[in-house]
Amino acid sequence: MKILVKIKDNTLQFYNRKRLNTDYKNMLNTNIISNDELVFSELYIKENYKLLSSFFSELTKTNNLDTIIFQNIDVANLILPFLPNLKNITSINFTSDETLSYKICEKLKKCYSLKYISAHYIPPYLFELLDKYDIIPESRNEILFTSSFMSINQLSTYSSLYYKTSIIVNFPLKEEDKEDFNTFLEINKYLRTIHISNANTINLQEIISLINTYKKRYLKIYLHGDTYSADIINYLQKNNKLIKKKYKISIKLKYSKHFIEKNAIKQTNNSILRSISILIIFTILLSGVFVLYNNYKSMMNVTKIQEEINDYVIAKTNSIYKDNIVVENTDQSVNTYIYSLKDINPDIIGWLKVNNTNIDYPVVKTDNNTYYLNHDLNNKKEYNGWIFMDYQNNEEQLSDNTVIYGHNRYTNGIMFGTLNKILYEKWYSNPENLIISLDTLYNSYQFKIFSAYTILTTNDYLILDYDDAKNRISDFKRFKKRSVHDFNVDIQKDDKILTLSTCNSKTTRLVVHAVLIK
Repeated sequence: MKILVKIKDNTLQFYNRKRLNTDYKNMLNTNIISNDELVFSELYIKENYKLLSSFFSELTKTNNLDTIIFQNIDVANLILPFLPNLKNITSINFTSDETLSYKICEKLKKCYSLKYISAHYIPPYLFELLDKYDIIPESRNEILFTSSFMSINQLSTYSSLYYKTSIIVNFPLKEEDKEDFNTFLEINKYLRTIHISNANTINLQEIISLINTYKKRYLKIYLHGDTYSADIINYLQKNNKLIKKKYKISIKLKYSKHFIEKNAIKQTNNSILRSISILIIFTILLSGVFVLYNNYKSMMNVTKIQEEINDYVIAKTNSIYKDNIVVENTDQSVNTYIYSLKDINPDIIGWLKVNNTNIDYPVVKTDNNTYYLNHDLNNKKEYNGWIFMDYQNNEEQLSDNTVIYGHNRYTNGIMFGTLNKILYEKWYSNPENLIISLDTLYNSYQFKIFSAYTILTTNDYLILDYDDAKNRISDFKRFKKRSVHDFNVDIQKDDKILTLSTCNSKTTRLVVHAVLIK
């Protein structure tokens, strides 16, 4: 598109020319500009905004131009960005038989010197907007025209578009309805409800797309009618939850009162079904309350055991030091607090701590791997069980792979219920969190995490001792490759590791591996 610029009297006029006569073509080819007429290509205007802005500003000043004439809206859209710099311009005239749009007015209001505009038709709601900026609008068409959308929703002023909270959209929409609906969404700030009639799936998708374009959220859409196509029912069944989550839009079907009365029996049946549903929900809620209470009770039981342990350790440790008690049949020094716990439960062989989790428990070991799945530290029946070491491990001289098990009680955070924190960057980005402490009767060990992952139930990470160093380092490297994060920890062929294993679901396990560093 070529833009022809003319100066006549006190006006600066802009026209679009798809074809130019020979004189204009020669002007373009030779870069000759006459005193009263100029020609620019659309591309040149877009690429030389600063240059032309200064040029047009000087042109209006030198020639005392105070009025701009646009042949049509397309030309105006191209030239209006220059308007704020044209301080002499006080009047604009759109000569084409087109309706002035909201987007054009948004550009016009940025010209602070502008006092008057004339157009074929200016929608009533734009009069109020222009008046706020002291611009006098003239609509040359005396016939009051408004779209069906504007009429039904009584949107005759800018304020009504801005503050409207509920609208009606009747399909099919004409082009002017679509344009005004777009304008409404662009202006409005308080919309909460849309009532839609006679819509099909495509119509509904268009509405949702427009709402998203203008970033409207937390809306309710009511689809009115007595019959709905299978397509729209299927669409809502498949997508309603996604739409609500992604766009914050709630969509509901709304039947007429006549239809509801006509289908009273069906409604009665629905009421019965609703009552049954409520009863089911109540039962589920009651079960949920029971689960929550059971979790709370379990958590309090574990807390009580931990408090008793702490009190006992303090008292017993002081007694050990006072009486100079030693462990029979050994001359090794011992962790006195581990030794003291033997009175509570002889199966206690150590203490495990994982930083910034709830994992800070005595570790037990017996002659099988099932007893402590449903018994607590006091040997009482407890579905949460306790933290226990694989019965084939040697806690005095560590195995190649020391394995510790525990239930994943994520609902109350006890046992290994907070082990899944290790999978998240916020947790593992803190270097202190990567150190796991394991105290046994004779030693205090520190391990550094090198792998964390979830995997389908398998036993391939539960080999405790290796006859071949190659197999050992091969397995350790395989564990490392499974990790959700590269912890940048090197594994050597003679290293010993600690493995924490818990359930992640009915079919998967959450596994953490750490290498002995101290």
